[in-house]
Amino acid sequence: MYEGELFTLSHEPADLQLLNSCAGLLDLALNSDQDATFAWAHSASRKKILIHFINDLPIAMMNLDRSLFDTGKHIAISKNLCLNDELALLNQGFSGACDSKQPTYLLLKVIKDTLEGNLSFSNKALSRYILSQQRPIASTEYLSLFKLTTKKEQEVLSLVCMGLSNNEVAERLSVSINTIKMHLQNIYKKTKVKNRSQLLLAYSR
Repeated sequence: MYEGELFTLSHEPADLQLLNSCAGLLDLALNSDQDATFAWAHSASRKKILIHFINDLPIAMMNLDRSLFDTGKHIAISKNLCLNDELALLNQGFSGACDSKQPTYLLLKVIKDTLEGNLSFSNKALSRYILSQQRPIASTEYLSLFKLTTKKEQEVLSLVCMGLSNNEVAERLSVSINTIKMHLQNIYKKTKVKNRSQLLLAYSR
């Protein structure tokens, strides 16, 4: 159905079995490399999703490797997922989430939504998140952003804030992924943010 690749940092047999079933049903590859971080960074797949199995969200957020969010999409399978958890995951740049106790078909829906470029959270979480972002932005912030960045960097920033991955941005602008990474690094330096998530939080509104 889809062409892409699933990844996970988990080595638990039950987790791998679940993802293997999902991958088979959606015609995705499952990368079960022992060094998942290396495999993720070097994957040539145009559609790749990293599945995070989370038991304790606050601890997981503290230990999150932010460099993983420079590429691909991210889904959380979290124990006892609640509204506040969903909002925290949205703020961290995740594309979807589901409770670990939910049936497999709901996880399949989250993966499908993510592959199609959509966010997959509860309606309540999405509504709360959108409402929290609806505040006037001072014109000086816009002016500052445009003064700091070039026209090409502004194009990259706009697409990134729409939720596109580096690969998708590169494809849309007909340039190499290395060019997109270079533009992002320049944007980070100019806007004094450390990573993609901070950039999204600062400018996607």
